[in-house]
Formats: sequence, structure tokens, C-alpha cells
Amino acid sequence: MTTATESSGDSIDRHARQLHQAALANVSPATLARLRQARHAATSAPPRRRPLLASWLAGGAVAATLAVAVMLRPGAPAPDAPASYADGGEVPADFLAPATDPAVALENDPGFYLWLDSVDATALAME
Repeated sequence: MTTATESSGDSIDRHARQLHQAALANVSPATLARLRQARHAATSAPPRRRPLLASWLAGGAVAATLAVAVMLRPGAPAPDAPASYADGGEVPADFLAPATDPAVALENDPGFYLWLDSVDATALAME
């Protein structure tokens, strides 16, 4: 059973083949011979070998990307943090504070805050 679209497709195909045959009738034998030689040369050429270096480079790039992703993954403990802190344990305040900051000792001293509230601190700030 053929439908209208199949029969029209067959007529289009038949018409295209007729046009192709008419065009080939107008081509010189020398041109046809050159075309045959080019087709034969293209189909009989040995296949090109792909360089193996490209696959090694691609594999190395993937491996390097995975290594960086593992090192930078979110939620990973810091290299110098103890494992118990990475599990959600409470981190002491002195662990997070830089060791070279002299203000850390003053923040933990209640006398510092009493001094700030005194008259001496206001007098020093006015100078």
C-alpha cells in the first residue's frame, strides 16, 4: 500500500535521477576520468593513524581535574584541623584565632573592658 506522500517522493526521486543523468551527459569524458581517479584515490588511501599522544593528554587532564576536585571538595576537613573538629565537635576559640595577634589576650581579659569604660581610656582617646 502506498500513500500520496510516498508516491510523490518516488516521483521526486525519479525526476532527480533524470536530471542527474542529463547533467552527466553534458560532462566531458576527460572530466569524468579525473573524477573517477579522484574517487578511486580517496577510497583506496590508507587510513590515517591518530597520534597516541592525544589520548594520553586527555587522560592526564581528566586525572588532574579529578585530583584537584578531591582536594577542594566542600566539607573536607582542613589539613591542620584535628579529625574530631571535622566531625562537628566544638572548636575552641583559640584554635581559630591567629597565634601572632596580640589582641587575642586582651579580648579574654575582663580587666581590658573595665579599662575601656574608665576615664583613662577617654583621656587617651582625646589625645
